Amino acid sequence: MSNYYGELCTKMYEKEKPVAEERELDFYLSFVKNKEMKVLEPMCGNGRLLIPFLQKGINIEGFDISEEMLKVCKEKGEKLHLDPFVFKKGIEEFKSDKLYDLILIPFGSFSLLPDSIVNKSLHNLKSVLANKGKLLLTLMEKEGEIKEILDWNETNRISFSNETIVEFKKVTYNEQNDILETQLKYQSIQNHSIRKSEIMDFPIKLYDMKAFKNTLKRNGFQNIIVHEIENGYGNGNSFKVVECS
Repeated sequence: MSNYYGELCTKMYEKEKPVAEERELDFYLSFVKNKEMKVLEPMCGNGRLLIPFLQKGINIEGFDISEEMLKVCKEKGEKLHLDPFVFKKGIEEFKSDKLYDLILIPFGSFSLLPDSIVNKSLHNLKSVLANKGKLLLTLMEKEGEIKEILDWNETNRISFSNETIVEFKKVTYNEQNDILETQLKYQSIQNHSIRKSEIMDFPIKLYDMKAFKNTLKRNGFQNIIVHEIENGYGNGNSFKVVECS
């Protein structure tokens, strides 16, 4: 993956998604029964969920592979007089002597993991889950007809005080592996000139829920429940969360 969540992508992401939507946040908070619980957010990104948890006095820590995203998360916390404990790590490498009562992977981040590390990642999470702990994660599912974008297509443009960042996208569908091969390009424009460009490859796995439940069971998870949160990402944008223990 080239330039995973680089400077420009992170800046645009933070502008649009600084904190979780209210319904999404409320759903995850409903699993925190007391402030003594230990919570872990792998792939925590810019802290859109982690920071609101900290603001409520919840014992949460997180990790991500993007230094830019972690930097934003820490800076955002500092502005709120918080000290987020976040660190750089890949989920397939994560190990800890701690046990967590709740592990969260929101916003479909799990679908960014290549098939080759899915089992290892789930094994790592199961190994740090407390006896009565729960894992909550979202998935990208294959639903309806998939529209490919074969040429660069402008999909977003945001103006800041001294620059405009433009996002372009290409999408092809790998039917054999159920992967959306998504390529994103970001350009920073200042004084009508391109100052900097970033290109990222985002292979997004589209899961079959029944098959994924079997994957969870093979990695030791049980008591699997699928929740659907209506309008969780705003009106008209629902999502599903897999709960297991």
